[in-house]
Amino acid sequence: MRVTLKPTSGTATANLERAKHEIDRVLGFRGSVDGTKAVGEKIVVNFNMNPKWDLPKEQKVDSLKEWIPAKVRSSFKVVSVSAEEELK
Repeated sequence: MRVTLKPTSGTATANLERAKHEIDRVLGFRGSVDGTKAVGEKIVVNFNMNPKWDLPKEQKVDSLKEWIPAKVRSSFKVVSVSAEEELK
């Protein structure tokens, strides 16, 4: 999966590490960050869902689409949460 963020201050490149830690914090047991990259003014964070999370995949995706925007701190604005992984 991937989440696209826009930093509220600074550049995307300067905030890559902060974005990685923020999504890692928000995911908790639900998944782990696979990688980050700056795309223009936005940051794309790829992550994997925890296979031991005991829910069907569709419910995991729906849950994360609600959970991530609600829990990300004000340092970032969540642009989108998608089940597809960003092309590398």
